[in-house]
Amino acid sequence: MSFRLLTILPDYVQIVTLVALVVLSVRLISKRGHAIPAVYLTFILSLWLLTDLYWGIYDFMRPDSRMPFAANEIGEAAVFLLEGAMLVSLARGWKDYTCPQAIGALIFAACNVALWIAWAGEWVDDLFVGAAFAVFLYQAARALAVHQSLASWEWGLLGAGCGLLILGQGLTFFVPEAAKAALDTACYGLLAVVTVWWAVKVIFALRKNADGVSLLCLVFAWLAWVVAAKYMSAGAWYAVFMICETLCLPLLYGAARKAVTA
Repeated sequence: MSFRLLTILPDYVQIVTLVALVVLSVRLISKRGHAIPAVYLTFILSLWLLTDLYWGIYDFMRPDSRMPFAANEIGEAAVFLLEGAMLVSLARGWKDYTCPQAIGALIFAACNVALWIAWAGEWVDDLFVGAAFAVFLYQAARALAVHQSLASWEWGLLGAGCGLLILGQGLTFFVPEAAKAALDTACYGLLAVVTVWWAVKVIFALRKNADGVSLLCLVFAWLAWVVAAKYMSAGAWYAVFMICETLCLPLLYGAARKAVTA
């Protein structure tokens, strides 16, 4: 199997997964009397599917060519905003709540956007998508804090990991090529470790039969980290995080379904 096929196969697996989940989410709306979170979920998955289809068609027609600012990035921004809105729709008394963790999420998002601009030099689309991504991270961090999904020491470790990640990625612009390769490997390792940590958090929540909203908060946090990791990656690592992103989707639907039917 060619390397190109290995890198594009996760895209098509994700498309098939999204098709199935869109059908299920539409059925969830009909069964639950048009519950707002179910409507948000359907829009999220539908936009995500259309974005993937757009990218897949473009990549098929013009392989290995850079896509200019296009509909897929508008779709990605819309998905991030809808994810944040879905979290708020399930909130109970924390719409105006803020916390240090949420401020930290905004700082992390801003650092990510700065890295995207440094890598690609595409100011307009990176700022556009980055602003929506920042809203999603902010809402996810608030939800985690309100539902006490993480202990204080876990927040500390997560903050330290984010700081080390941004520092490592930033240093790659200033060090020699040999050191840059080592830093890249270390950053990929850190991204992978935290991805596994979030997965373990979700699995433990499932085993403890956590309520739907608390589970959804953890799944969204895992998804946010995987998306950030995907945007920081290339080649085989991009494919790995794309697979992780796809694995989040059925859990996202399951958590949303549990929250809606509770």
